[in-house]
Amino acid sequence: MRRVFNGVERSFANITTLTESACSEDIGEIQTAWAQALRCECSRTRDAMLCRLAETTQELAYQHPNNAKVLLWNGIVLTGYAKSLGGLCALQFQAKAKTSLERAIELAPNDGAAFLYLGLLYDHAPAAPYGFGDERIAKSLLEQGLKLTLNSADQIRRA
Repeated sequence: MRRVFNGVERSFANITTLTESACSEDIGEIQTAWAQALRCECSRTRDAMLCRLAETTQELAYQHPNNAKVLLWNGIVLTGYAKSLGGLCALQFQAKAKTSLERAIELAPNDGAAFLYLGLLYDHAPAAPYGFGDERIAKSLLEQGLKLTLNSADQIRRA
């Protein structure tokens, strides 16, 4: 067990400095840590990595409440951590992810990624009374996110 947490500490030693500023380098480090966590085969290590990353992104989101990229990645990480936890423990993280992704959409309404992740969250979350899951809302968000993503890809090709 100690070996697992020592590995986690080494993996996230450079992530703790993320709370100082939220620039593109920080987002890149979050993305790298996210990918490392997803590739981890040991579920305990993966859960520990996601927990640590969730703490880091929540702190960044608290410090930078108007940065759409930080809020997007906070929502992505919290969604993944909730999925990893499963059960009733996941509900609070799903709610936090929903709030973060909705705020990211407010700040950057043309970013299809936030719509896509929020749609996936609505699709995976349990329905009322336990959660907020809704297939109709999920479908609408996924369609809107796909439309925005495809439009931005077309604009890049034309440029």
